[in-house]
Amino acid sequence: MIAILAIILFVLILVVGGERGATSIMALAGNIIVLAFTIILLASGYSPFLILFLATVAISCISLFGQNGKNVKTKSAFMAVIAVMFFVTVCIYFVVWKYRAGGLNEIQSIQEDVMYFYNVNIEISMMQIAVSVTILSALGAAIDTALSVTSAVHEVAFHKKNLTETELFHSGIQVGKEIIGTTVNTLLFAYLGEWLLLFAYLKREKFSLELIVNSKFLFQELSVMLFGAITCLLIVPVSAYFASRYLVKKD
Repeated sequence: MIAILAIILFVLILVVGGERGATSIMALAGNIIVLAFTIILLASGYSPFLILFLATVAISCISLFGQNGKNVKTKSAFMAVIAVMFFVTVCIYFVVWKYRAGGLNEIQSIQEDVMYFYNVNIEISMMQIAVSVTILSALGAAIDTALSVTSAVHEVAFHKKNLTETELFHSGIQVGKEIIGTTVNTLLFAYLGEWLLLFAYLKREKFSLELIVNSKFLFQELSVMLFGAITCLLIVPVSAYFASRYLVKKD
């Protein structure tokens, strides 16, 4: 069934997207390969932060340059993604490390397959893995939002060549205001969809509200979702700035 669904997805991408759809498939395959190597290197004991940095740059290059070509839009989006992800990484590291959000949460630690069948001593820093997961979760939304803003600014500059850098910047901010609501909602429903079974389990087992609010599993999931939304909000002005600046310099 998975193979059938994958075939349907690829056919629809090719039918709807045409040549760009084929490019999207190749970019998707490239990102999957990068993530596979990331997992292998992490399991081999290499530094998670070094691997994460290389994976972030590789995924950004594949998603932007490999899929959309090398132009002002993709260059601006790439610079915005790198700048914002660097800042967000520092914040994520501080929050995850300070509040010890790594490792198994309360639900995972009491599962029988974890207690009796898995070796939890894998000699990998779970705190660093938690930081890596949060960063990679925010990266996809950051790339998508950045390219949407820079593409919009590029179109405005193409049709109105007499606009100043400040006017182009404000046009990018305006576009960001239009798309940020749907982007944040997409992140919200994506994570809430994963939690439905968990919430049903908590309700059935009669977990108290106090225990849920102060639990590690809720903090882990909410931190990933909130950092993703924060990254999308930060990427709007930064990508608008780089796009307007590069377009004025190009002219």
